Amino acid sequence: MNPKLIHLSNRTRRDWVKQFVLGSAATLIGVGGSTRVLAEVTSTGPGPGVLRIKPAIFPALNLPGGSVQLKFIGYLRPLTLNRVSPSQFIALDSKCTHQGCTVGRFIGGQMTCRCHGSRYDIEGKVFRDVNGNSREPAEIDITRFTTVYDEATVIVSVAIPDLELHINSISVQQQGPGGSVRLKLVFPVSFGATYEIRHQADLNSPFNLISFATTPTGPANRTSVGPENEGNFTAYVDAVGSRGFFVVGVRLTEVL
Repeated sequence: MNPKLIHLSNRTRRDWVKQFVLGSAATLIGVGGSTRVLAEVTSTGPGPGVLRIKPAIFPALNLPGGSVQLKFIGYLRPLTLNRVSPSQFIALDSKCTHQGCTVGRFIGGQMTCRCHGSRYDIEGKVFRDVNGNSREPAEIDITRFTTVYDEATVIVSVAIPDLELHINSISVQQQGPGGSVRLKLVFPVSFGATYEIRHQADLNSPFNLISFATTPTGPANRTSVGPENEGNFTAYVDAVGSRGFFVVGVRLTEVL
């Protein structure tokens, strides 16, 4: 399993969760299993993450010319996803190349900067004259992210540079009666985002939302956290079953 792979699960029409795999919990029963937990978990580190989107979730993407904008964190600019043709999608940074304002989604044949009116086409290219010179305040095209559409699975994969969503460490915090295990997860968080933790028993099972504690011995009664500061967050989870994968999710919201 790719530890940088991010998934979207359809929760409501306007609200989804993206998930990235932190690492394998491996076999958790017994001391020997605990040793394998520490050995098998790897940190993805900073670098590109892959956002996997099902276009069918968004009615606007049903036809070519459709466009949506998605936010990871409230105060950051959204990601823009445009459907160019039945088999081609393009994902763009919404930062205008003029003075850094936010460009709106593709509507009426163009994407328009909300500050100074620079216009871009569905592929993020600034409008130009017949000689190739920009006709807008912006002179260069919007940044495009590597995007792949798999027609077999009907999933769009978008590589997001410097997506620092990874695990820093995972360790066995304590072992209880009957070989039960509490794990300590440490992962980076950003102010303005809401995080969840999920568990997958095996590769063929669905991810299930699990509760966690914020102290080593406290009750596991939290299902989400919205950090007030940048940095690392520590969560304590009780092992579910004898093996599986733990996953962290952060809320992804459509910009209307």
